[in-house]
Amino acid sequence: MIEKAGLGPLFFVAVDAARLVNSSARPANLKSDGPHYSLSIGLYRALIQIRKHRPMTSKYLIIGATGALGHAFAKALQDAGLHATLLVRDRRKAVALFENTNGFTIVEGDLNDTALLNNIAEGTEFIFHGANASYEHWETAMPVMTRNVINAAERSGATVIFPGNNYNFGKTDQPISEITPFNPSAPLGKVRVDLEKMLQRAANQGRIRTLIVRMAEIWGPNVTNKQFAPVFENALKGKAMPWLISTEPAQQLLYAPDAGRAIVALTQDRDRKTYEVVNIGGTLVPSIQIWLEQIAGVAGVQAKVSVVPKFMLSLLGRGIPLMREVATMSYKYETSVILNDEKFRASHPDFKLTPMNTAIADTLAWFKANGTGALAKSKARRMGRIDGAVRFVVDNVAIGVFPAILAILASQVPALEGFLPYLAVAAGIYWTPGLHKLTNHLRSRFSKTT
Repeated sequence: MIEKAGLGPLFFVAVDAARLVNSSARPANLKSDGPHYSLSIGLYRALIQIRKHRPMTSKYLIIGATGALGHAFAKALQDAGLHATLLVRDRRKAVALFENTNGFTIVEGDLNDTALLNNIAEGTEFIFHGANASYEHWETAMPVMTRNVINAAERSGATVIFPGNNYNFGKTDQPISEITPFNPSAPLGKVRVDLEKMLQRAANQGRIRTLIVRMAEIWGPNVTNKQFAPVFENALKGKAMPWLISTEPAQQLLYAPDAGRAIVALTQDRDRKTYEVVNIGGTLVPSIQIWLEQIAGVAGVQAKVSVVPKFMLSLLGRGIPLMREVATMSYKYETSVILNDEKFRASHPDFKLTPMNTAIADTLAWFKANGTGALAKSKARRMGRIDGAVRFVVDNVAIGVFPAILAILASQVPALEGFLPYLAVAAGIYWTPGLHKLTNHLRSRFSKTT
């Protein structure tokens, strides 16, 4: 039928070229004197050039893949057999974190490198904007990063997935739905409102499509913030688990792997609006006190809880920028902030949350193997090796340089020649600690810059 349609020659040229592209050598049955060989070779060379200059694309681009939510989303995609491109600042950290990187294309770079971002976003359907900054830098850093994501999504035609939270609504005693008006009471909440409005404007202008996934407090494996990491690390040690202000109010908590699976489920939905908000609530625990006791029970230790009073939080905020921002949202620990997620549960009735004891056990296991304490020890060992190497170099340079300087001095003042050994020792005793201090200072400056 192909021959009758007059497409036979072109069809077989394309087939032969495709076979060449996907083979490491020329297939045996492709004859060099065949009627279409020259055309096949020409098309083959063109396809190779296209392949060389075309970025490897996948349906999903995850920005901030080593963060709590980015990691959870990436793992959920991997478990579902879906490929994802991960943009990370530290490739080695990403490889160590995921262990199994099958199905991932890992790209090391910065979100502010717009050329790189636009390149890897090409051909994607979803861009997960999981980039973050320290609380004290949100106001300046987050709008710039979000603008870069919007521009990349506009060029590629991708939908931006933005993880929202409850900061936008301030203190409220009413469940928060997808249409609840914003009412932020803290600077961080106002920043979050501005970011979501930026995404909504871009969607309303027809530039992009946006999916805001608003989630409750995230906890679980790789959630290493100062709110949840100390809870699990101290539970493993049998120490008091810290919390802020009060453990009495009921709280809504969302296990990170469940959040990742929920986002994957949302990307499979059809007929999504240009701009849409979906709440994911998680589990409502009767009180944080009860939840902490449950963690201690799974860890097999006596439940010990240490509550940081509000005045102490305010006092710390005067000297520590991070704590100052946390103090502005103290209402989160004094009241229950609840997301109404009926919309998600109605559209995904088969979605099941991980049982709490299972989630706690898996989180404890993760922190035992990968917690910030383990990472700190690893970093300390690494820095210790670096310090040892630096000191070895400095000491040996001193051993070689000081006698040489003294020898030159003695050649000019012959009377000093007999004192050279003593002068060398004295110079070493006097100068080496100063050099160590200098190298420590330089290493500290380098670490801060990095």
